[in-house]
Amino acid sequence: MDTDLVQTGNNLLDIINWLKEGYIVCIHRSYRSGRMFYKERSLETVTNEEIIYVDVEARPDLLVRDEWPWYIKDAGFCKYKSTNVLPTKEHHFKL
Repeated sequence: MDTDLVQTGNNLLDIINWLKEGYIVCIHRSYRSGRMFYKERSLETVTNEEIIYVDVEARPDLLVRDEWPWYIKDAGFCKYKSTNVLPTKEHHFKL
């Protein structure tokens, strides 16, 4: 993707905006567990440039309690089914 990622200071809003731009967002805790979200359940091909990794190690409750996943699903996005892509940290953010 050729656009620069915009960060507003509101991490959840940033994630939803990145999803609207067509990125796949992987919310994870230090690569131990993660969930990927996109506007569709599966894609034919995925490149690492299309994935944004957000490490919530400092706030694991965001995943454990499904807080962010609920808001993301409520905004119209779904959990991405594929786990065949390995992180290259091209677009990687830490809370």
